[in-house]
Amino acid sequence: MKLPLAVAQPASWPEQLSTVAAFATPGLALWLPSGYSYGAVLLLLGALLTLHRWPRQPQSAWTWAFAAAMLAMAVLWALQADPAESFGRADRPAKYTLGAMCLLYVTVFPPRPKALLAGLVVGTVGAGAIAVWQMYGLHAERAWGHTNAIQYGNLALCMAAMLALYAGAVWAHMAWAPRVLCVLGVAAGLNASVLSQSRGGWLALLLALPVLLGWLALHQRRVFKVVSLGVVALVLLLSVANRGVLQERWKLMEQEVQGYEQRGDAGNSVGQRLEHWRFAWDIARERPLLGWGFAGYMAEKARRAEAGQYHRSIVEYKFVHNEFLDQWVKLGVAGPLVLLLFYALPIAMFAPLASRMRNYRRDAALGAHALALRLCGTCVPILYVGFGLTQVFFAHNSGIMFYLFMLMLCWAALHSLERQLASLPVAEVLA
Repeated sequence: MKLPLAVAQPASWPEQLSTVAAFATPGLALWLPSGYSYGAVLLLLGALLTLHRWPRQPQSAWTWAFAAAMLAMAVLWALQADPAESFGRADRPAKYTLGAMCLLYVTVFPPRPKALLAGLVVGTVGAGAIAVWQMYGLHAERAWGHTNAIQYGNLALCMAAMLALYAGAVWAHMAWAPRVLCVLGVAAGLNASVLSQSRGGWLALLLALPVLLGWLALHQRRVFKVVSLGVVALVLLLSVANRGVLQERWKLMEQEVQGYEQRGDAGNSVGQRLEHWRFAWDIARERPLLGWGFAGYMAEKARRAEAGQYHRSIVEYKFVHNEFLDQWVKLGVAGPLVLLLFYALPIAMFAPLASRMRNYRRDAALGAHALALRLCGTCVPILYVGFGLTQVFFAHNSGIMFYLFMLMLCWAALHSLERQLASLPVAEVLA
């Protein structure tokens, strides 16, 4: 028997707007150029139109803490802005600042959770379709969507992982048609990641899966077995289907690592990263507390490359290709500490602890959706930690926008569930 979500009060127009944004953010993320921004624009519009309402509403300590973390990141990126940029100097700080405002708005006017699930299905299917078209229709070397291959592949992987966790948690409360669509979406998203050939994302997935599946196992052991077997089956199927692509990518990586170790060749993807990490590690230890600043970092890199201490391939790049190293070398110890907080805080606020799930025993369907949202909310920062090992993900608009708005929408959707739980009739609660 399929259990419906508890009957909720008719949604107000700001809640309806938030629900549309919850669908559009993952649903359009990789379909369109800057597709990850459409939902954000809707939330910002809603926040501006209701300025007379949401600032007066109480917020939880976790919400305030997450908003404060966004503002801390705004300061972090303002301090390391490129002096040569004009509008760009304020671009990244503005996103974090406006993101904090949108967070406070959307928790007051939360979306319906099912909109996020639908958006993840549409988004992953779209990502997979575009990847197949670019690889086999356009005969491209790797799929890139409407951004670069790394961002595209990693975001597709992130959405596929979120969809797998969400579908797994609510599997018992879904009809067969949605189940098939979810499986198709997970497969399409994973395939998009494979066709993008973004190796850093695969490493991130290996780091995230044990934690996420472990939490799922604690709450729904039967579902955990199904999801685990399903993910393994999909990975094996996609590996066989894309055997040539994967073998070629692995062989290339081995050649690039050997070239760097034997000849110091840093003129390729892997070699350039290794050389950049070596440079950043060396100079960060010279100024570990305060860092070099952006201008000092770039000037020192050019000087030492000109002196032959490091390969010249690193000179043209503004970022280190490692999130923590990039913050440390430019801002000193404060940089990676703020970044670590920005990862750790959502994990702490979303973690599906037993104490947080206990109240949902009143309604099995609500509890399943709550578990799904908490697993998705922990999935994003854990995967981003992995992405950040080989890429400065927050230097890109797609990386910033997806992280901020997917997390705030998952958090706000949890508020919607709590309201529905509180609205259950007394007789139903006693039962």
